[in-house]
Amino acid sequence: MNAEVDGPAAAIPDAGPRPTPAERRGLLTALASRHIIDRGFDGVSVNDLARDLGISVGGLYRYIRTKSDLLVMACETIYGGLGETIAAIAANNQTSVPEKLADAVEVYLRECLKNRDQILLMYREYRHLPREAHQRYKAREQEILTVFVGLVGSGVQQRIFREVNAVVLAHDIVLLGHLPALKGWSVGTTVTPEAVLTEQVELVMSRLRTSAPET
Repeated sequence: MNAEVDGPAAAIPDAGPRPTPAERRGLLTALASRHIIDRGFDGVSVNDLARDLGISVGGLYRYIRTKSDLLVMACETIYGGLGETIAAIAANNQTSVPEKLADAVEVYLRECLKNRDQILLMYREYRHLPREAHQRYKAREQEILTVFVGLVGSGVQQRIFREVNAVVLAHDIVLLGHLPALKGWSVGTTVTPEAVLTEQVELVMSRLRTSAPET
């Protein structure tokens, strides 16, 4: 979803095989994201978007019903399938609870890093999303929160982790994933994404350790 798209140069070329509907929809999603990020939702022109996509305005409306659908498409990949992925990590009986949590947190943070533009867009343009899109986003985030709450709570119950409020810590983890989107203008200029991710995972796990790790 985070493909680099920069204006008309990204439009579908005239030569070569025609893109499939799925490929054209993917390009539309990427272009819509870039237009909304650059101009704001109110500043997006359907005419400009159709031109950059290389189709007519009527052709564009084969993929959307209203202009708001462009914003929905741009935000739709946030957390898409992520709940199922980390739930599978949590269900793996071959690893310990701390390993499961660390792996799940890392996968979540990497996905947020990949979708940082869309996360920032969602914060900025949330009021323009239709109600059903709000509900879908909340449900996906709740699915992720539930996995983190379960892993932290399980570790506390087994006395593998120190006593913490699992719900609060799960929300902290979710918010950590939004850091590159909300503070990338500052953090990204001094620290690499990999360093940020490493520190964030350690921050969560160090909060849960019952004793300091051996050196």
